[in-house]
Amino acid sequence: MVDEGRKLFQEMKEEHALEPNADHYACIVDLLGRAGNLEEAYQIINSMPLEYDKVGAWSSLLGACRIHQNIQLGEISAKNLLELEPNVASHYVLLSNIYSSSGLWEKATEVRRNMKEMRVRKEPGCSWIELGDAVHKFSAGDVLHPQSKQLYCFLDNLFARIKKEGYVPDTSSVLHNVDEDEKENLLCGHSERLAMAFGLLNTPPGTTIRIAKNLRVCNDCHTATKFISKIVDREIIVRDVRRFHHFRDGTCSCGDYW
Repeated sequence: MVDEGRKLFQEMKEEHALEPNADHYACIVDLLGRAGNLEEAYQIINSMPLEYDKVGAWSSLLGACRIHQNIQLGEISAKNLLELEPNVASHYVLLSNIYSSSGLWEKATEVRRNMKEMRVRKEPGCSWIELGDAVHKFSAGDVLHPQSKQLYCFLDNLFARIKKEGYVPDTSSVLHNVDEDEKENLLCGHSERLAMAFGLLNTPPGTTIRIAKNLRVCNDCHTATKFISKIVDREIIVRDVRRFHHFRDGTCSCGDYW
């Protein structure tokens, strides 16, 4: 509904005499960016009043550049964001991700090096699941949990099953210069997958699985969880930093838009 969104934004001023604020600009940039209209989104940011806070708009454009692999506008967005917020880890990480996904490993490493020199640290991904009176916490690649060996074995079998149903790993989510098999192994160690495996192994059939995560769910985990919800016939609820995702019978409540 890009045309409708663009029309509403224009009508604010033209028909209702309402001056769009910084949040409105960020919304229209997000709308256009997700749809791939990156150049138009960029021009809208340039048209914002000078006194407006542009962090939200630049963040939206940088995220869209990650989705659509636009390195040039991604670099421009990151440069502006880092001038405004030099100590925010997500700006460095997104730019590094854009480079990594395009195979520009040297540039990605340089961004990470700059991040380290600025003493900016990325929050590590963690997921939690409650069972009985205890909360079980998992981090990416976790091997400290008492059931770790069992969890990884279970995940290996589970992913073999969903591949037969049509699941194809999105290894662009793995931002390391390693071969494809190793990238798939790293994906299996994401914290929400370990929490999900723990829940599936330790609760009766039909029980709803509820997981909390401190970061945004990656694209591959989101796709995989849709397949898993169908083959295990369970509702899986994941609360990430953005929203609740209700996975049931191969679909998610967010409509794949988060």
